[in-house]
Amino acid sequence: MQKGYIKTQGRPNRPGKPLSGVTIRWKGSMNAVVSTADGRITSVFPGKKQGDAISLLTVSKKGYELIDPDLIGRQLVFSPNVPIEIVMASSTELEANRKRISDNAYRRAEAKYQIKEKQLKQQLHEEDITISQYQKELQMLQDNYEKYISLIDGMADRYARTDYDHLDSIDREINICIENGELEKADSLIHTVFDPSTAVERNRAAKAEVEKHMKLAQELVDKTNARIDEIRQDSDYAKRVMNLCEQLAQEHLSQGNKSEARKYLEQSLSIRRVLYGEESKQASIMKEKIEKLK
Repeated sequence: MQKGYIKTQGRPNRPGKPLSGVTIRWKGSMNAVVSTADGRITSVFPGKKQGDAISLLTVSKKGYELIDPDLIGRQLVFSPNVPIEIVMASSTELEANRKRISDNAYRRAEAKYQIKEKQLKQQLHEEDITISQYQKELQMLQDNYEKYISLIDGMADRYARTDYDHLDSIDREINICIENGELEKADSLIHTVFDPSTAVERNRAAKAEVEKHMKLAQELVDKTNARIDEIRQDSDYAKRVMNLCEQLAQEHLSQGNKSEARKYLEQSLSIRRVLYGEESKQASIMKEKIEKLK
């Protein structure tokens, strides 16, 4: 059985609460489940093993929507031990927060533009700058204005969809910047937090999902040595554990944590040795990766 918890979005000075009456449908299943008064769900997946992939088909409740729409269809990990958390928000509140942030940002951008444009015209009038300098500065002003405007909708949506129950110090600083209209600073902070090789921001729910993967993988890794015989008999199970170890390693590497990454790669190596042999090419490749982290 896969357990889960449905809650409302946490906001400043207002933690999230259990959400009842949410209808959940899973891909590949005919049966829907509905969250109880304490926000709990229990779904049955006949034939699924710990570590198998599952994914949501629909999550619905009138007047509410997922704070992470991309959760639908995303591969989740089946585990009887690790509940899946689903966060929803009032559609009315989401729209109100988006509008408040975007309206403030547009007002700020237009006010700054007008002030700077007036200053440039004054400098030109007093002959403090040449006409070519004025045109260059005006173009830069326009470019910066357009860059700022291009950030508004995304930042407003990000702010509105933030779950404050799972907010770390960096995310809090990003939200303060968005609240204050400092969108360029917020954008810069986002790109220092998330993997620069992809330049794609992982939202809060995605980060929470990574943490669940890590917790599940750790459970599987801890059992590896005691289940060598099972690994020999069930290569699919072994490969799932191995892949989770390597995903964990990549997560830690992206955060600059080489020692933790090496630990999980060593677990992957132990499984590769059982599956493919002590001197196999697969084991040798992993040993080389581990050596590079020393």
